[in-house]
Amino acid sequence: MTRPANPRLRVRRKPPPPVQDSSRRNLVLAVVVLTVGLGTAFFGYWFGQRALEDVTSPTPVVQGERKLLGRSQGLLKEVDILATVASVPTGEISQDELFELQEEAVANESSAEDTSRLTIAAEATDQEVSLKVDSVLWQGSNLVLQVSLQNRGRNPVRFVYSPTFDLLVVSDPQGNPLRTYTEGLPADLPDDQEVYRGTIQVSASDLEGVESLNLSLTDYPDRSLALNLRTIPVPALPGG
Repeated sequence: MTRPANPRLRVRRKPPPPVQDSSRRNLVLAVVVLTVGLGTAFFGYWFGQRALEDVTSPTPVVQGERKLLGRSQGLLKEVDILATVASVPTGEISQDELFELQEEAVANESSAEDTSRLTIAAEATDQEVSLKVDSVLWQGSNLVLQVSLQNRGRNPVRFVYSPTFDLLVVSDPQGNPLRTYTEGLPADLPDDQEVYRGTIQVSASDLEGVESLNLSLTDYPDRSLALNLRTIPVPALPGG
């Protein structure tokens, strides 16, 4: 008896998935990024131009010879410049004329300061430590004593510039202590023979009718030094 032939099973293969076009997607993404970048740059430039509409370029300095102001003459007072310029006839002022007016104001201020400055050489020395008053002048509403300290000894010296416990005392001829403010003086004076400079300032409100000052300074905490200066002249207050 003949066996029937087995039928063959046919397996249907699954078709492969379609290949995605990645290059096209990358191109679209690049175009979008470029468009956004260009738009941002355009709006940034536009806003920058709008912000600078009211800004103008500075006027160039007039070329020509100038007379430079001396370094030691300092800054001009605004009131003096305005007063000097106000005295000039109306009309245009050239650059050279403006510099001449500024120099004139500086000269007037310097001459006024010279009349209120007294150069003196009052000096006190104790145990090879020296205190010297170089000059006295008015600065605004304060009387300024320009002083210097020097230590020729072998040991450093410490100072506390305070009227407390009579460490630093500035007084009138009757012995009344005056309020003071020090600046630039060293708290520790080394034994290097160098000259150290500073100022002692006294308010004009404490100097009414005072023609001279007394100054005393001692060290701290030993209080072994006695640096005393008497009859330091007080210059006349400018405009007083």
